[in-house]
Amino acid sequence: MKFDLVLCGVGGQGVLTTAYVLDHAAVDAGLYFKQPEVHGMAQRGGAVSAQLRISDVPVSSDVISDGGASLIISVEPMESLRYLQLLRPDGWIVTDVTPLKNIADYPDLTRLYQTLFSLPHVLAVDASRLAAKAGVMKAPNIVVLGAAASLLPLAVPSLEKHIAALFAAKGERVQTANRKAFRMGRAASRFAAALTERGVPHALMARVVARLDFDETPAPVPVVEAWSERLLKPDGADLAARVLGSHDLVPLDARLPEALA
Repeated sequence: MKFDLVLCGVGGQGVLTTAYVLDHAAVDAGLYFKQPEVHGMAQRGGAVSAQLRISDVPVSSDVISDGGASLIISVEPMESLRYLQLLRPDGWIVTDVTPLKNIADYPDLTRLYQTLFSLPHVLAVDASRLAAKAGVMKAPNIVVLGAAASLLPLAVPSLEKHIAALFAAKGERVQTANRKAFRMGRAASRFAAALTERGVPHALMARVVARLDFDETPAPVPVVEAWSERLLKPDGADLAARVLGSHDLVPLDARLPEALA
């Protein structure tokens, strides 16, 4: 087994925190890993990235070759696109959809989303708003990690254990909030998978999931079925565009798809 992934974002978004959780979960699983230097740490707001290579045999090189990464986990949408050359054709991007405009020439958001959602394997979540809902503004990285968990060769209980350990010194409230943030991300990925299983085109699924309001628990089956049925109608693309264009989280309610018609 070999699994290469890229972690990215900007300074202050918790890329190193995510790496800590993944590294320790890999040790729990008895796997080998290598993680080279993280770039951009010296400047808050500057680009930050780390390459993590996980394997069941010793890892010789700490650099991922072009086309070798199975996954990009990003806390910023533009940063997720920066490392596309490293991604395998069947690799996934899991990212926060919320832009952090840290440069003067940040791309137009409409064009950025068009590029992002044209890719074949993307899961975007409104991690910043979900983190705030969980009670910890600084945890979009934990939401994104939860969304990526099903794509990782690591056990979810181990990931949760090391999230709890990381925040143990900050008290039970912070631990609980980060655990909730992680599970919200997991609920988003399960909802995305359920829509896909019901035949919703990937581009529509990705746009809708990016703005939906998730709780810790998976969406009920009737809610999944209502959204699937509505998105499969001839104007499903228009609905997905309206959801993505919302300025707030869209409630996950079985009645809502028709209300947005």
